[in-house]
Amino acid sequence: MLSSVKKGLFALAFFSLFTACSQEKISLNKSYGADASYFNGLLALGGKDSEAAQKYFFRASKKGSYWIARKSMKQLCLMGDVQQRIKRCAEYLKKYDDDEARYFAVREFLANKEWARAIEATDNIDLAVCDNNLAVLRLQALNKKKDSRFDKSVYDWFTLRRISDVHYEFYKQNARDELEDVITDANGSGPQISDFSVDADLVLQFRIAIYRGNYNAAYEMYEQVRSLTVDRNRIPLTWQLVADMGRACVYGNNEDIKNAKYFGELAGGDYKAGKKINYYAMIYSGLLYNKNDNYRRRALKQFEAALDFAEDQNERDQALWYYLQSCLKISTEEAVAGLEKYAGSFGQKDYFDDFFDSLSVLLFSGGKWDAFEKVFDAINGHASQATLSKYAYLTARVLQSQTKGADAKKLERFYRLAADTEPGTYVYYKLLAAKELGCSAGEMDKMFFEPKKLEPLVPEKVSVEQALSARKLLLGYADFGLGEYIYDDWKFFFDIDKKMIDLATVERLSAFLRRMAGGQNDYYSKSLRMIARSANLDGVQISRAAFELLYPQNFLDCIRASAKEFEVDDYLMFALVRTESFFEPAIQSHAGAVGLTQLMEATASDCAKRLKVENYNLLDPATNIRFGTYYYSHMKKRLDDSGILALFAYNAGITVVRRWIRSSKIELNSQGQLWSDMFLETLPFAETRDYGRRVVSAAAMYAWLYDGKNPCDIVSELM
Repeated sequence: MLSSVKKGLFALAFFSLFTACSQEKISLNKSYGADASYFNGLLALGGKDSEAAQKYFFRASKKGSYWIARKSMKQLCLMGDVQQRIKRCAEYLKKYDDDEARYFAVREFLANKEWARAIEATDNIDLAVCDNNLAVLRLQALNKKKDSRFDKSVYDWFTLRRISDVHYEFYKQNARDELEDVITDANGSGPQISDFSVDADLVLQFRIAIYRGNYNAAYEMYEQVRSLTVDRNRIPLTWQLVADMGRACVYGNNEDIKNAKYFGELAGGDYKAGKKINYYAMIYSGLLYNKNDNYRRRALKQFEAALDFAEDQNERDQALWYYLQSCLKISTEEAVAGLEKYAGSFGQKDYFDDFFDSLSVLLFSGGKWDAFEKVFDAINGHASQATLSKYAYLTARVLQSQTKGADAKKLERFYRLAADTEPGTYVYYKLLAAKELGCSAGEMDKMFFEPKKLEPLVPEKVSVEQALSARKLLLGYADFGLGEYIYDDWKFFFDIDKKMIDLATVERLSAFLRRMAGGQNDYYSKSLRMIARSANLDGVQISRAAFELLYPQNFLDCIRASAKEFEVDDYLMFALVRTESFFEPAIQSHAGAVGLTQLMEATASDCAKRLKVENYNLLDPATNIRFGTYYYSHMKKRLDDSGILALFAYNAGITVVRRWIRSSKIELNSQGQLWSDMFLETLPFAETRDYGRRVVSAAAMYAWLYDGKNPCDIVSELM
């Protein structure tokens, strides 16, 4: 078995090299073989030659590799007369019997009023776990046929899983009174819902209230829902209802201890009600105890009890996260002890990164300098690479700043540990450690780009054959000039299995999309998002070419012109724009910030007055970049020419930054010069801390990749 996997992975590597060969020697049709028919079919469609397209798709559907054959069958399902389309959809569904195939086929059945076919195709789906959009299609088909199962199906779908956006859209699009009548008339196996229409109506309203965050309204229904489910068993008790009742109690009421005891009793220490019900009962019992300072240790016991009920690693991670957060509310000492006890049980390592960020802030504010080394020792080998890099660096930094005559060898060991991690694109602490080690430009090249002996990433949820076909499909889009298909299909594959498309393939696709952008369209951001998500996987070797795609010089002329006008380094402005907007010119934040440099309207208006610009459009890249560059330079002048403080002011405001400086000097026992890297760690806003790290590391990478500067020098310059 292992040897076959290795052979498949070798084939994947060989294929990537093969397709990179000069197309002057081998034609595309010959190199892609039967798969070329799919791409030629798409080109024929673009040329309005439907007859030729069908011939190409038919050939690819019979002889193409897995995903190309499948995509070709889907194209055929959209061509021909109605009877042909229906027949082809039925054949497609028979060959590819999964939720994606069912969703596609059923959607076409409904579009052609084939209600019975749509119902038959979805008869075996589980409304508790299937794709929500597929569930809606089944309900639509049942409703059109006036099928008696419609009422019960609606009720099941609304009560056997988490309420989602799809549920709420369904709820809004159907008249509320009509939908509630449907729910209350439901019948079938299980409870006879028609006998308690008011009860079922209450459950529906309760779940919708929780989904919308109307917790006070939900709590007013809580006692009745509890009575119906637990006390009288008139409505089946599910883990979803337990979780919703828990949310109502946590966020909609202050009788925390009373409700915490109730949920603890509900779990009862046995599996009678089902492990998942007991798990969520213990989780919410712990959350309710955790709201009261006098019951925090009781909360810890409830979260530990939840671990015994956890059915998978995701639930274990969730319970451990709550446990550690509860420890943190007691004391940092308790949190360190919790890590020493449970760090070896972490599953998804980056799930805990936000906890470690909060912990470091509290360690600094409490002056717990010796705790950093204890934390590192507890998590070494268990936390994410980004967190290990951070705590190795901070351990050395606090030893250096707070201990007289710190052991030079010990300092070097921790700095080296921080520098040698592979944290994906999150290179901030790796760069800071390299600066402290005094690494030369040549040493930096080896640290980042020298090939390492890493195990190849093996797809976890698909076969190697399917992974090979997916990569060939995406590369074919690029080679045949069909870039408009790349991003959506890559995202589809990434959502199935993050390891399905290797970084070398994504690198080629990202470069192709970047070339297609040609100015201002959304291919810039799609190129960047693809490479950024793929490069952050554990165990991925990032090449220099991939780093250049991760840090592109989009809007080069605009940024260079504005940087020169306001005497700002262009690599810093590239970093700022990348961090603020990911190079999306039309992006707008929830707070109202607009465009590439994410300016608020009031800030932009002030910039316009100072620059004597009467009419402006923040969605225009040149204007937005000019205003943002001016604003940054203005902040820098007002903050003693400090690059890092100007960045903080850009993000949070200059008044707030000055207040932070005063409080940080107290926390760090600093009466003189405040070390910028330590100051960043004490900022009370996680968003601003992360913003500073991202801009500094991006600026260093830009200066290194494009200006040939040692990134360590840029870090020193900014920090």
